[in-house]
Amino acid sequence: MRRLILPLASLSCALVSPPAAAQDLAAAISDALANTPALAEAGAGAAAANARLDRARAESNPLLRVDGSVATGRIDNGGFFGLTADDVNPLAVQATAELPLYAGGRIASAIDQARGGARIAALGVEQARLQTVVLAVSTYAEVLTARKLEARFGQLVTQLIETERQAGLRYRAGEIASSEVAQARARRAEADAGLAQAQGRRISAEAAYRRLTGKAPGDLAALPDLPPTPPTLDQALDMARNANPALHQARAGVDVARAGLRAARAEGLPTVGAFAEAGHVRDQFFPGYKADSVAVGLRGRWTLWAGGRVAAQTRAAAADLGASEARLRGADQALEGMVIDAWQGLLTAQRMTDASRLRSAAADEALRGTRLEAQVGATPTLAVLDAEREAIEAEAALLQAEGMRTVAAWRLNALAGNIAP
Repeated sequence: MRRLILPLASLSCALVSPPAAAQDLAAAISDALANTPALAEAGAGAAAANARLDRARAESNPLLRVDGSVATGRIDNGGFFGLTADDVNPLAVQATAELPLYAGGRIASAIDQARGGARIAALGVEQARLQTVVLAVSTYAEVLTARKLEARFGQLVTQLIETERQAGLRYRAGEIASSEVAQARARRAEADAGLAQAQGRRISAEAAYRRLTGKAPGDLAALPDLPPTPPTLDQALDMARNANPALHQARAGVDVARAGLRAARAEGLPTVGAFAEAGHVRDQFFPGYKADSVAVGLRGRWTLWAGGRVAAQTRAAAADLGASEARLRGADQALEGMVIDAWQGLLTAQRMTDASRLRSAAADEALRGTRLEAQVGATPTLAVLDAEREAIEAEAALLQAEGMRTVAAWRLNALAGNIAP
C-alpha cells in the first residue's frame, strides 16, 4: 500500500478526506477475474497440462539409471570346485545409460497428444475468463437495476403513505367517499409489495456480486457506453470462427485424436535404443567372486504378434478420431447458433431500449401533467397514483432493456473472442 507523508501544517487538511470514488464496471470485472474459482481451476489445469507436455518431451532424452544391492549371508556350494561354505557380503552395482533412437513414432505422437492437451487447457482458461467477464457485466447491471427500482418504489411508498393519510382526513371531513380511502389503501399495499420485491431483488443481486468479486458492492458508477461490437452478423461469425476458445478447443481435440491414432499404430512397430552399462559385483556366486563389466551397444524390441491388441487399439483410436471430428462439427454449428442469437439479442435489446426510453419519457410527461391537473382539482389523486405507477413501470422497463443491451453486447464480443485481457 502506498503511504502519503504530509507536513504538519497540512495535517488538518488531510483529516477531511474526499469521498471515495464509485466502483466502475472495469473494477468489478478485474475483481471477478481475481476471485472466481473457475478461473483458478482452469489455470491449475493449464499448468498440469504443460507439465504433462514437458514429461512427454523428456521421453526423448537420455536416461541414466543406477541399480545396486548389498547384503550379508552365507554361501555353501556343497564342495563344488573344492569350495567350502563361507560367510559373504554380496555386493552388486550396475549403471545403465539409455538413449532412444527409434520408437516407431511413439514419442512424437505422445508429444503431439500432450501439446494438444496443453492447448485445450490454455483455451479453457480463456473460455473461463470470457465467461467470468460476461457474468461480471450481468451481475453489475443487475445490482444497478435493482437499486434504482428499490429507490423508486421507496419514493412511491412514501408518497402513498401521505396520500392514504390525507384521504383518511378528507373522508372524516366528509369530502370523499370511503371507496377512495380503500383505493388509496390498495395502492399503498401494491406499492409495498413492489418495494418488497425490489428489496429482495437488490439483496440477491448484491449477494451475487459479493460472491463473484469477493467484495461488497459500494457505490457503483453507471454503466459505461457499449463496447464496440462486430458491425455485421457475417463479421461476427467470421471473428467467432477465428477466435472463439470453445471452437478452438474442439479443433485441438481433433489434433489430439489424430495423434492418438498414430500412437496406436506405432505400438506395432519396433523400438531401437543405444545403451551403455557398467557393472561391479562382489561375493555374488561364491566367496571371493569378483566381476567388473562394461558394455556398449544397441537394444531393440519388436512384438511380432500381439494377439490382436494393436489392431483393436487402432480401431478404438480411429473411432475416437471420428467422434472428435463430429464434436468439432457440432461445436461449429452450436457456435453459429449462439452468435446469431447474441446478434439478434443485441438488436432486440437496442430496439427495446429505444422504445422503453420513449415510453419512460412519455410516462414522465403524463405524470407531470396529471400532477398539475390534480393541483387544480381537475383530476382525482388516484389518477396521480396511477400515473406514478405507470412511470415506475416504464422506468423499470428502461432499466431492464439497458441492462439487457449491455450484457448482449458483451456476450456477443465474448463469443467472437473480442474481449482483450
